[in-house]
Parts: sequence; structure tokens; C-alpha cells
Amino acid sequence: MNGEMALFHYSLSTRCQEYDRIGVKIEVPVMDEEAHKESLIPFDIIDRSRDGDHDAMEAVYEQLKAKFFGVAYWYTQDRAASEDILQDAFIKIFTNLHRLDDNQAFVSWSYRIVVNTSISYLRKAKKQNQKSVSLDSVKDFIGEDTSGEYEDLTKTTIKEALKELAPGLRSVFILHDVQGFKHREVAEILDCSEGTSKSQLFKAREQLRKKLYAKQVL
Repeated sequence: MNGEMALFHYSLSTRCQEYDRIGVKIEVPVMDEEAHKESLIPFDIIDRSRDGDHDAMEAVYEQLKAKFFGVAYWYTQDRAASEDILQDAFIKIFTNLHRLDDNQAFVSWSYRIVVNTSISYLRKAKKQNQKSVSLDSVKDFIGEDTSGEYEDLTKTTIKEALKELAPGLRSVFILHDVQGFKHREVAEILDCSEGTSKSQLFKAREQLRKKLYAKQVL
């Protein structure tokens, strides 16, 4: 690890320890078009980051940290684990940035690293956490009526249902239904076809419904 990378690693570690103080939002909102535009990184910033410019790397981190943290949290439901994933993912991004030739693909390439890092973390995890998941962003996929009967759904039960999904199904659900990416963008991030993204989302929604019915919460 070179000097610039080590400096960024130290800065990132320090920032991860400050999440509680700065109050990063845990309940992930669905991204709209404006939010997608905010994810775009100027090409000169990417080029400077590739060259080891610490200020440029900090700019990339500041612009994407909340979105990436949100993705990690939807996989882990654990704040500390999500901070670890966030740090690991950014280190991978900047360490391997020299391998990315197309700056236009930077955001989707980076999201793929975050998703893969999250999945890898879960595979290595020895214990399941007992924290709750936000209900707000999962109501829409269950049915049109999100009031009344659905208000009694326990957050813990939804969390458990999400964890029971296969990694591929969970990834498509998080990226499309929670983060708000279009199927074309999901396909780029997960390196699959748009048709696969659509079919995986359908399967994810159906399996979640069945799991929630089986748990007698629907």
C-alpha cells in the first residue's frame, strides 16, 4: 500500500468511527432520478483518484459513502458490520481503480464491489445479528395497500425473510426496490443481463411474500 493509499485508509477508518456522531441515516430511501445524478463522479476526479490524489479520493468517498453504507446495511442489518464493509469496499475500489479503463462505468463498477464485499462478509460471518430492519422501503413490494394490516409486520421478521433469500435475489431486490436502480443499471452492477435482473426481482418478491405468509405475518 503506497503512501497516498495508506493515508486514505487511515482517514476512512477515522470517518467510520464517527458515524454515530454525524448521524448517517440507516433507513435507506428509494433513490430517485436526482439521487442517481448525484452518484455521478466527474471524470477528472476519477482520473486523479487513479493517480493516487488523496483529495480526489476523499471527494469520491464523500459523494458515495452514504449510498454504499445503505447497501451494506441492507445486507447485514448491522451498523458496525456495514462500516467494516464500507471501508473494505473503498479500499478495494481505489486499489483496483487502475484496472478500470472506462470512467463512465465507475459507479456501476463500484457498486458491484460493494455488493460483492457485502455478500462475502455474510458468507464469512459466524453469528447472525439480532437488530431490526426498516419497514418503510419494503412495504411497496408486498402489495398496494401499505396501511393497516401491514403496520403490524415485525421488523425482525422482515429482516429474517430478507436474509433467507439467495444472495443473487437479495442483491437485485436491494438494488432495484430499495436503492431505486433501473434494471439496466442493476444488470451493469451485477454483470448480468437485463432479463436476468427482471426475473430475479420477480422471484425475490414472490419468495419474500411466501416467507412472510409462512411466518403468518401477512
